Amino acid sequence: MPEWTLPALRYMAGGLMTTLLMAGAASIASGTLGIVVGIALAYSRPAFQRLLRIYVEIWRGLPLIVVLFFAFFALPAVGIVLKPFFAAVLGLTLWGSSVMGENVRGAIQAVPNQQIEAGRSLGLHSIQIIFLVVLPQAMRRLLAPTMNLLTSLIHATSLSAMLGSLELLESAQRTIQRLLLDSGNSHSFAILAAVMICYFIICYPLILVSRRLERRFAF
Repeated sequence: MPEWTLPALRYMAGGLMTTLLMAGAASIASGTLGIVVGIALAYSRPAFQRLLRIYVEIWRGLPLIVVLFFAFFALPAVGIVLKPFFAAVLGLTLWGSSVMGENVRGAIQAVPNQQIEAGRSLGLHSIQIIFLVVLPQAMRRLLAPTMNLLTSLIHATSLSAMLGSLELLESAQRTIQRLLLDSGNSHSFAILAAVMICYFIICYPLILVSRRLERRFAF
């Protein structure tokens, strides 16, 4: 094994950890906020629904890199200065919550009206129908789209390299530059191949789980 390999792997392992932490934080925040947005889109007053629809369409309609640049470069103009990691998490959350919110709304509205009428016939109140009848069925429909969103968020963490966040891709780029300066050989093929393998190992099982969930809960 070449002597540069172990130092490079240790350095990139730190970048991988940052990638996983970033994806995990953005996934939790996106999921939590997205569920709230989705329920509100389905059940809140029309005026509030219109406001939420604007939120969803803005963040879902923008290129993700633009959202990240907004969080990192534009917010300081109004006094909000974030480190690259937190700016990336914020940008990913804004985008991810808009996608999740639309998924939740669609899953809720896909529940057959007969199920709701059955709940009413049993004497359930509106809140009880939402939490005991609608949401359990909607969550089943949401499993596969949520896995797809998680995969997309993991992929999207690589964009945070544009902000200077030391995630997996940025750590690989810095390793290549350091090796090129030290030895004249960047070893870019081996290093970037390792990055590709890492993303594949992380994301492919999620893709398989998503496909299985889609087949299992197909309606």
